[in-house]
Amino acid sequence: MWTNKHTGCLIDLDLSSISDSARYDPEDVALTFSTPFLALDLLTATIPKRHLYRHDLEAFYWSFIWIVLSHVPIKDPTYSIDGWRLGGLKRNVAFSKRALLKPHVYNTIFSELSLGLPSYEPVATCLKKLTELVAKAYIHLDMVHSHDPSRSGGSYFDDDDSYVTGCGCITYEAFRAVFTSSVCSGEHHVIRPESMILE
Repeated sequence: MWTNKHTGCLIDLDLSSISDSARYDPEDVALTFSTPFLALDLLTATIPKRHLYRHDLEAFYWSFIWIVLSHVPIKDPTYSIDGWRLGGLKRNVAFSKRALLKPHVYNTIFSELSLGLPSYEPVATCLKKLTELVAKAYIHLDMVHSHDPSRSGGSYFDDDDSYVTGCGCITYEAFRAVFTSSVCSGEHHVIRPESMILE
C-alpha cells in the first residue's frame, strides 16, 4: 500500500473476509486456510461454522506443534504427524490431531522430547501445557455438541462464551500464561511472546 510517508504497510485484503458475513466453509475461500493448521472443530464441521478468534489461536498452536514435531525425531509408535501430510485430507488431519490430544499420547511424546533433547525441555513443557489446554477445550466442546448436536452451527454458540473460548482454555490470556510461566522460563531458555511480535 502506498502512502506519502516512508512507511511500510502489510495489507492482504484479497484474502480477507467480512467478520459479520454468513458462515462459510474455509475451503470455499481459496488460500485463506491451510488444512494442517486449521482448528479441529473447523476440520470436523459438517456445516459451515463462523470463524472465531479461538480458531486463530488454535492454528498458532497447531503450527507450533508442526514446527517442533516435524524437525525432531519422535519414536513413539502410537503417534505420527504424517497424518497431517497425507494428501491434506481433512479427515486424516483431524484424526491425527484428535490422537495427539489424548493424555497418554502427548505425555509420551513430550516426555520423549524432553529426555531425548534436554535443550528442548522448555519447549516440550510449553507444548505439553498448551496441548492440555486444547484437549480440555475439546472435552468441553464435545460435551456441548453431544448434548444438542442440532446447535453445532447455530447462533447459540456465537453468544456462548464457553463455546467461543473453548471453556476459557483457548484464549490469549491462557496461552500467554503458559509462555510466561516459570516452567517455560528456565534459567537458560526463555520463551517470551513479546519476542514473537513484529513491530
